[in-house]
Amino acid sequence: MSDGAQQDVSIHQLVSRKLLQMAANGSVHALSNAINEINTAQSLKQQQIDEDVEFGQRYKDYQQRRLDQAIENGEDPGKVLPHPDDVQVVLNKGYRIAGPVNETELKTVRECCALRDVLIQQSELEDRNGEPAVVALIENPEEPFAGALAIVMAHMINNALPERFRKSDADIATEIFHHRKLTKRELLKETHRAWASIHKPKPRGWTLPPYRQTLARFEQCASLFLGIADQTQDGKRTSEKEFAAEIIKVL
Repeated sequence: MSDGAQQDVSIHQLVSRKLLQMAANGSVHALSNAINEINTAQSLKQQQIDEDVEFGQRYKDYQQRRLDQAIENGEDPGKVLPHPDDVQVVLNKGYRIAGPVNETELKTVRECCALRDVLIQQSELEDRNGEPAVVALIENPEEPFAGALAIVMAHMINNALPERFRKSDADIATEIFHHRKLTKRELLKETHRAWASIHKPKPRGWTLPPYRQTLARFEQCASLFLGIADQTQDGKRTSEKEFAAEIIKVL
């Protein structure tokens, strides 16, 4: 037990702890055995890490060869998953897959990328339709500039994407400047088409709710979900209808 929680302890760990206790009491033999135990454990851990690093590098190289072959044969390189750039090998640590590993995950990532791009465009549309920033700030100092919610959501989605699919701040700024070159009529038309292209059609000229209003709603939802989780854990709430009723009140 530790801090009131039960822990699983192996026989090897029990023996090691006993050796350390004996070593602390002055047993030279126990001290020697304890040092050997520590050295062996460290050696085994390092061996496992080295094997993981070696395997990760071989796997990355193999995926790179698959990608090169697909390009050479005129095949779709997007079907080579995981992408070799997403196989990240870290010396003295191992490796990890930082991206989609199958077509289902890739589809989800691409849908998020498309939503991010539409929100960037939506932000520019709302900024174009809104009041000048100085006027808006004077009349409603608590509400950020027009289009604030759209660009904040775009950044949130972008930061949550695998590294290979993220856009830099410079990329996002370039995209905004591109939309800024369009006439208002063109921007309305293009934004309307963009929402339809990701199967989320909106009326022409549609805007997101005000930033502060949405933020307050998010805070209410977060508080509600935490409360429901606590009540569920305590056994006070078990009905799905009750959960739905509470959520509808907030929304």
